[in-house]
Amino acid sequence: MTLIKAGALREQVTFERKVETVQPSGAVLVQWMQGKTLRAELVQESAETFLSGTEHTEDRKVFRLWACKWINTDLRLIHADRTYRIAKIVPLDRLGLELHCINAVNEVHS
Repeated sequence: MTLIKAGALREQVTFERKVETVQPSGAVLVQWMQGKTLRAELVQESAETFLSGTEHTEDRKVFRLWACKWINTDLRLIHADRTYRIAKIVPLDRLGLELHCINAVNEVHS
């Protein structure tokens, strides 16, 4: 069991959800709508994951935060002006989540 300590929640992450709108021309416009901002703990990847033998060309981050039912892999998050896709959500216990996030293109949030 991994506990989250309130004092460890030093980082701010902002969640965004994708909104797709069909234009009169038929083109699909994709926009990201800003959602809630929460406190999170930035943690290192486990040694097992780090040493799995695959070379990582993307920026990977793991965040721990208090569990919220609305968080899912369709969302993305912003941390330190970088945009991250939520690749995996790991429940730690009934109160905490661990979000495994990837920024494969070094996308900067504007």
